[in-house]
Amino acid sequence: MVQVLGVMAHGLKFEDQLGEHGDQLQVETDNERLRKQHQNLLEQELDKSWKRSYKKPWFWCVVAFIVWTFAGIAWYALWHEWGFLLAFYYHLQAGLSIGFGFPTEDDICYKEDIASSTVRYYTEGKFRWPSPAEGGRGGCQAADISKAVTVIFVLVGSSIIASAIGVIAQALTAPAGGWYKTLIAEEKIKHLSQLAAESPGIADDVVIFLKILSLKSWFQALVCITGWVAVGILYGMLSEQQMTFITSFYYSVSSVSTAGLESPKTIQGNPSIPVLIEELNPGHWAFSGIYVLIGVPLYGWALSALASGYVAWVTVEDADNTLHEQITEDEFQIMDYLGYPSAKGAGGDGEIDMFEFVECQLLRLNLVSVSHLMQIKMRFIDLDIDDSGTIDKDELILPGGVEQPAHPGMSYALDALKSIHHEIEDMRDARSKLTTEEKTRLNDESQALAKEKTSEAALNKTWGRFYRQAWFKCFCVFAIWVMTACIFYTQWQQWGFWQSLYYSIQAGMSVGFPLPTEDEMCAKSTIVGRAATFIYPEGQQYTPFEQGGRGGCVA
Repeated sequence: MVQVLGVMAHGLKFEDQLGEHGDQLQVETDNERLRKQHQNLLEQELDKSWKRSYKKPWFWCVVAFIVWTFAGIAWYALWHEWGFLLAFYYHLQAGLSIGFGFPTEDDICYKEDIASSTVRYYTEGKFRWPSPAEGGRGGCQAADISKAVTVIFVLVGSSIIASAIGVIAQALTAPAGGWYKTLIAEEKIKHLSQLAAESPGIADDVVIFLKILSLKSWFQALVCITGWVAVGILYGMLSEQQMTFITSFYYSVSSVSTAGLESPKTIQGNPSIPVLIEELNPGHWAFSGIYVLIGVPLYGWALSALASGYVAWVTVEDADNTLHEQITEDEFQIMDYLGYPSAKGAGGDGEIDMFEFVECQLLRLNLVSVSHLMQIKMRFIDLDIDDSGTIDKDELILPGGVEQPAHPGMSYALDALKSIHHEIEDMRDARSKLTTEEKTRLNDESQALAKEKTSEAALNKTWGRFYRQAWFKCFCVFAIWVMTACIFYTQWQQWGFWQSLYYSIQAGMSVGFPLPTEDEMCAKSTIVGRAATFIYPEGQQYTPFEQGGRGGCVA
């Protein structure tokens, strides 16, 4: 008996030692996970510093752009023998798909003092193509070689700019971790709107309205691009280019929108005289190059901000229908595996909680992907050190991190969330007081609404309801815009329908073909109607290029 008790005591002591050892291993494991998380946090803080700029997307966009820019400058300076600033201007306006049309790469074919024997060889004899007077297009092999290189620069440059604009737009409109700042801005706008409704004076309403506009990204982008267009207008009117206000405006907008319908002219001096392209003040090339370099991304930002607002407006009904549509059998099977990871078996548990329902609706609205949801869950498990199924503040905000000051508008977001939670609690309290019959009636009404929304959504996808589709609304706007432009050009420029259609589309879509030009009507003698009164009477014609002006007329 004593021996048995001794063995049992020894066993219990061993189990206690084993339990203590297991607890020690668990503590060591938790400490290791905590150490790794702390190290990851420090790495993340370092990545935000300037020393780790090379790990940020914008850094590689800048590096690629600089390499691309200097490669283009080197090519045009060596092949065309242009100066640095002229090569800089031409490379940017070509690579950014602006296409001012001046100078042209065919100019090299008629240049007499070419220093490079290789380039000169490809501009003479059999390598020179028939001129327009001889029934050809002009040009030469040297120009064609340069055009082939320019095509490569355009493709690479447009890719770099598109990537850069995407990175900038993402950083400005939806920065990583900036969701709560967006919430704060939205609630601040609601707060200001409420103040405006309660304010008795019109002056106060105007001030509040301006504050609301200043918080909207589309307004910020509009202010920036408007200011930059104003800079271009001042350049055109005050420089030796002698542009009128309308022509300056035309130059500015067509430059930043990449239409390239108005370029610098080779005139300078006071009084101005026409000069050779090599004699023009290089400051004009420098300004135009820098102007489009800054203006094109600003215009892209403005377009993306306006487009996002328009898309949200035309798709708001679709989003509401999606939220109220009935869940399909396939969606239910997938929903059953969302939510908190657990051993549900092959068929799931057959019930959907709020967690799973929210995830499914986010997926249906295309706001997240399944892979993102799985990454979030893996991150949760990684942070849940004690495997309790919840994360406390000590696990989520690790010691040693950089303290961030509280956002000044945090109260707006917190008050809004508290209000929403109160509404939810009120709904639950009201629901708990309902009788069985009332709950059944509400459930039937909900099911009826879901069926109605599902049927409505199905009808909207048929050709009988195509007029309610977002693409149809966009098509109508585009058609009205094209027809309006065609009517204007046929009446004012007195072009034929197809020429008006061609010019409307190529100008409006920022293509910028150099022919025809709107100044051509000033040299015609057959213009009739209202446009004629802005061409032929004295004072309607501007100084011709041959006399040191830009040419053109009021019309």
